[in-house]
Amino acid sequence: MSIWDRASGGVRAHWKFVVTPAGIALTSWSNGLYYTHRAPGMVLFLCGLMLIRLGRRPWQGITERWQALKRIRCWLRTTFKSPAWIRRWGYLKLAIWGAIAFKAALYPLNQFDKIVADPHRLVDYGRNAQLMLAFCFLFPLFTRWIGPKDDLLERLEGRHWRAMISRTLANFNGACGLALLLYALLFTLSIDYAKVLPALALTIGITTVVATHKMWARFRKLCTQTHEDIQALIRILEKPPGEGSDYEFAVLEAWDVVERDLRTRVDTGYGFGTRFAPKAVMAELGEKLEVVSKEAPGYEGVRDQVLDVLKTLRDVCEGRIDAVA
Repeated sequence: MSIWDRASGGVRAHWKFVVTPAGIALTSWSNGLYYTHRAPGMVLFLCGLMLIRLGRRPWQGITERWQALKRIRCWLRTTFKSPAWIRRWGYLKLAIWGAIAFKAALYPLNQFDKIVADPHRLVDYGRNAQLMLAFCFLFPLFTRWIGPKDDLLERLEGRHWRAMISRTLANFNGACGLALLLYALLFTLSIDYAKVLPALALTIGITTVVATHKMWARFRKLCTQTHEDIQALIRILEKPPGEGSDYEFAVLEAWDVVERDLRTRVDTGYGFGTRFAPKAVMAELGEKLEVVSKEAPGYEGVRDQVLDVLKTLRDVCEGRIDAVA
């Protein structure tokens, strides 16, 4: 074995242990950098969190070899992963989400007050505009991340409300950030261009209101259509199998329609956003409907479970039915 192989062997075996300390150091550095350079500080902070998450697995292996750390880890897991603590963590995350949402709703309004007080701080306004545009993209992702992972059906209505509110605030911040960025750019070119700010803000404001209204109308239309399709599937399942000519085909065809509704994003019409129902709920429901459609042994009990799930989904839609949306 060469000297290089001997020297690099230890590095290759233990370099992953450096990832987590590097992430902690990066987040600490970004905390001090944020006051003077906000955008680089925010980027470094997010990169540090990513490094901490990526480098935690090798340190978990150490806790498996050391009995003291293993006992501490087991105690922490049994304590903080109990149903009571999971519920508390869920409330805490929702409280943090609500505080961020409240601050995000007021932040753009404060920026326009600052412009009226001091219209010449273009560098600060450009940074604030970049922060609002970053919020426009990151806040919906944060909303999906903090969402409860248990009791998915019982918390489905809250999941929808958080998705819609977060997307509304994201659109509002994005529009205000764009207006503020254009203001800083036009003011840099010429002072005369700053006179178009009221018209520019009014145009972007009207566009935001129209887009938000269309998004909520689309959400009500989706709930109305989903309620109708679920009701049709429930009627097929409640009918005795012997009365239909092709029970399996009818059930699977109705489920295909309902599944498309459940896969639709509630807050956007694109590939990103929050699905109407989580993937786990759809997968479990599809497997059970496969059993019911083939009339496998014990399918009556499975059908009752499917009906309970479908009725829960239908009840979620009932409060937002709009036949003329």
